Amino acid sequence: MKKIPDNTEINGRVHILNPLVRLALVVVLLALATSTALAVERGSIFEPLNLPAVESSRATKARLFGITRAGERLVVVGQRGFILYSDDEGQTWVQAKVPVRTTLLSVYFPTPDDGWAVGHDGVILHSADRGETWVKQLDGYEAVEIALKHYDTLLADDPENETYLTIIDDLLFAQEQGADRPFFMVWFQDENTGYAVGAYNLAMATSNGGDDWFPIMEFQANPDFRHLYDYAILDGKRFIAGESGVLWIQDEPDTPTRAAPYFYDGSLYTVTTTCDGKGILTGGLGGNTFVSHDYGETWQQVNLGTTAAVVGSTCLQDGRLVLVTQAGQILVSRDAGQSFEYVKVENPFPLSAVEEGRPGELVVVGLGGVRTVVVD
Repeated sequence: MKKIPDNTEINGRVHILNPLVRLALVVVLLALATSTALAVERGSIFEPLNLPAVESSRATKARLFGITRAGERLVVVGQRGFILYSDDEGQTWVQAKVPVRTTLLSVYFPTPDDGWAVGHDGVILHSADRGETWVKQLDGYEAVEIALKHYDTLLADDPENETYLTIIDDLLFAQEQGADRPFFMVWFQDENTGYAVGAYNLAMATSNGGDDWFPIMEFQANPDFRHLYDYAILDGKRFIAGESGVLWIQDEPDTPTRAAPYFYDGSLYTVTTTCDGKGILTGGLGGNTFVSHDYGETWQQVNLGTTAAVVGSTCLQDGRLVLVTQAGQILVSRDAGQSFEYVKVENPFPLSAVEEGRPGELVVVGLGGVRTVVVD
């Protein structure tokens, strides 16, 4: 269920290692986000935020980026606001009603009924009916306005706070660019408490099911405003994988993060707990993958035998750990991430995320849409 690109310039800033969201997917998505913001004015009828997703018989073949479960149902999200759901483990799909035509990158359901999807233009969508219909809770314009008001208030009480000053400066820059910052990942602890993170340290949270979203950017030990790609929890500790080899650890909820001891300088696109619940595994650019069994204090590299970016991961009910790559490879570990074997895939296409389907099957999404792959 997880989630990205090299030396690319965006809005006048050079960011190192930018393959955008689990992608084969690189400059295309960030370029899309930038062009969207610059091509139309806020409120324009031509803006993707103001256009509903088009019903399409080709939606299952479109570029898709995220997949999750809503109870027994599978839900996938992708380009042009496409959201699809399946009640037969990925054999057939129904297109949901979505109020935006913005590319969506991540989806998560903490309960079978309530789910959230996020993506370009800083959009956050909510469904209360298992993914069949969606409403917009937030977009990038609103996120910047909320954050500026929040940090202006904090700065008034603490005028010398350098963190607030730096965040406000960045938000003012973001405001000039429009709704150009995507959320890469959304995760909910329950139907009330959730988090969304994305480009340039964009980080928002809610405690009331998304009725209100508030910024939590000051909690990230991220002075360079690196992208935040993925999120995992092990024994109450939160791990956030990001750009330029930074993996942040949050020891307690609602406290500042700290960077894990340095172990790698390339971007990390996915992070997950090992399926035995005893470790953390993260992977990213060039096939570089690492596992830790001491809550991120030390890391051991795992040799995957590939140079393709590792962009997605999930655990199967039988305890196997699965990784997928930008080259369309599927790798399976039976020993909690210490080693991996390749699954034979016919006509592979670049992948972005994976979820378990029927026993012995995986449902994967990526450049070629959604597909079922046998692993046994």
